[in-house]
Amino acid sequence: MLKTFFEKEKIEYFSELSISDVTIWDENKFSRMQEEIGKAKSVVVFLIPYDFGQKTTNLSVYAQVKDYHLYIRELSGRFGEYLSEEKIQVKFKGFSDSSPLAERDAALSAGLCVLGKNGLCINEKYGSFFFIGAFFLTEEFAPMQKAEKRGCIACGKCEKACPEGAIKVVDNLACLSLLSQKKVLTREEEILLEKAECKWGCDLCQNVCPENQKREKTPIPFFQTDHISTLSEKEISLPKKEFLTRAFSWRGREILRRNLGMENEKIEKNQ
Repeated sequence: MLKTFFEKEKIEYFSELSISDVTIWDENKFSRMQEEIGKAKSVVVFLIPYDFGQKTTNLSVYAQVKDYHLYIRELSGRFGEYLSEEKIQVKFKGFSDSSPLAERDAALSAGLCVLGKNGLCINEKYGSFFFIGAFFLTEEFAPMQKAEKRGCIACGKCEKACPEGAIKVVDNLACLSLLSQKKVLTREEEILLEKAECKWGCDLCQNVCPENQKREKTPIPFFQTDHISTLSEKEISLPKKEFLTRAFSWRGREILRRNLGMENEKIEKNQ
């Protein structure tokens, strides 16, 4: 049942787990979801590759494509249509990133990826350039046994590539990707961002990972068109409807302008 749908969607890596075999990190959101669809008995976790062959600019690759939350919305709609066409009596709810599920742990438990030293999941085909999606279902179909969690090859290249040594710190508080999305920065954090080439997100640790060097491009049409190669005032000033189709829109325009303003400050000082 699931295989037919996911093959049509060009999603190769997916697995169904019993609800008892996954970790729910947000019980309140999980309860609200169950009020909406009924008691969840299983969850299908799947990988959504997004890399279209572009390199990191001042914008992380994941933000150069259209917002993946919009993709999950579209995918959920098609999944609902598929269930209706096949006369399959089951209710579901789709998530990515905003899920009550501990998505990374679920993907690891399902054997879809391994855990890198930088905290990112790494897949054999798409490296770490993928999102994790999940469908909660009110029925069980063919749940798979949890796989043994494995780690990366521990070469240490990601640690060396991180200019602030964030990977060695438990909370990763100096992670440039996190800082670029932070609402209020300390002066020390501002200085870190001033030095950074990427103004939204950061791909430094991903780009040096050996597992990413031969990764394949996404086969999913949604991520193959309508790209933004760099972040500038032009992209920040897009009309609201178009601006909201971008992953960086959730923090608002002023945070983006702040980040770009740091870049402009640096250029002026060097002239």
